[in-house]
Amino acid sequence: MEMEFIKKNKDEIEIKVKEEDTSFFDILVNIASSKRDVDFVALKKADNLINEFTFYIKTKGGSAKDILLECINEAEETLDSIIASLERNLPATKEK
Repeated sequence: MEMEFIKKNKDEIEIKVKEEDTSFFDILVNIASSKRDVDFVALKKADNLINEFTFYIKTKGGSAKDILLECINEAEETLDSIIASLERNLPATKEK
């Protein structure tokens, strides 16, 4: 994954992400949009033929970096929980 910071202010971060799927960032947008301190969060994908997108988060004056890191931690916990649930509930695969 290649990332380029377009904006790095106290209350906003904008990152251009290249050669990566949006799935993890979709989760971040979902989590961040439920935070009271987040004013705006979105993904912008200009063209489906170009494998890049922009992630943007703006806070209501709080630290955008801290909120983004908090959202990443929550996303990791969610994914770990999904993996644990799948491992418990799906039958074991037979190795050949």
